[in-house]
Amino acid sequence: MKKLTIWTVLPVLSLCAAVMMYYIWFQGWLQFYLRDVMEVVDHMGYITVGVTALMLYLSAVQLVNWKINKSLLVLIYVIYFGVMIGLLFGKASGAQGFSTDTFGFVDTFISGNLRVITIGNVLAFVPIGFLMKKLSPLMALFSAGIMIFIVEGLQYALHVGYFDTGDVFLNVSGIMIGYVMIRIFSSSHKHIIEQK
Repeated sequence: MKKLTIWTVLPVLSLCAAVMMYYIWFQGWLQFYLRDVMEVVDHMGYITVGVTALMLYLSAVQLVNWKINKSLLVLIYVIYFGVMIGLLFGKASGAQGFSTDTFGFVDTFISGNLRVITIGNVLAFVPIGFLMKKLSPLMALFSAGIMIFIVEGLQYALHVGYFDTGDVFLNVSGIMIGYVMIRIFSSSHKHIIEQK
């Protein structure tokens, strides 16, 4: 039954979820961040849905089997980091500058503008937090901060965006949410194993 689910149900569910995610989140995000790329690359929507469905499927396979397959996990993260590099550095905008309005996103979020972008700037970085499971909270926060400062600095240096302290705050928040989630899951999962 498990194999049947993996080969029939999960691909369909993954594809449906990917299409839904595209129309709810990714379409607006891509238009905002990768407008130039979307004008050059044909069928960017189909590519986005396909990559999302593949990542969801590979993740779901691990959940159904209730064990981590390291090869699948590495593949998921290779795809994830490839997508992130494309999103972070694929903007051929020629824009460069600094923005120190760290909490400027709050007003735009409340007024209903750029909500997808704000939420995306948090959620997109959650998986990085999973990789920091073995770090202390302070070290995880420090590592997340350094990593995002480097990314923002490179965006500035490469003329593909602004060094934005608001993005630093949102991205680091996403990483730390992932870190807290994996720590809670790990400790609760260990507790369940000990009870058995």
